[in-house]
Amino acid sequence: MEFIKSEKGKDKLIYNGYMYTFEKFGTEEKSIWKCDQYKKMKCKGRIHSLNNEILKEIQHNHVQDSGNIEAAKAVNLIKNMATQNVDLSTRAVISSASTSVS
Repeated sequence: MEFIKSEKGKDKLIYNGYMYTFEKFGTEEKSIWKCDQYKKMKCKGRIHSLNNEILKEIQHNHVQDSGNIEAAKAVNLIKNMATQNVDLSTRAVISSASTSVS
């Protein structure tokens, strides 16, 4: 289970090769996350979590998309490096981040 930030600064959950966005809180403070491909693929994939532990996983109607996940991680890395190293040029930040991305 891993978290990254969306373009709007909200948390996204990465688990088992899928990306999820927060949907709502359920009973007993559990969090319900819906598949990031909910609108595009009409995917009903969901995760129910409590205290960073997966309680329930509902299946997806599409394959894992590791390319989108890696791209989102790279964008997050670049944004983090840019905010932490304000004295670096854009080129230096991207160069540094590209060596860190697998």
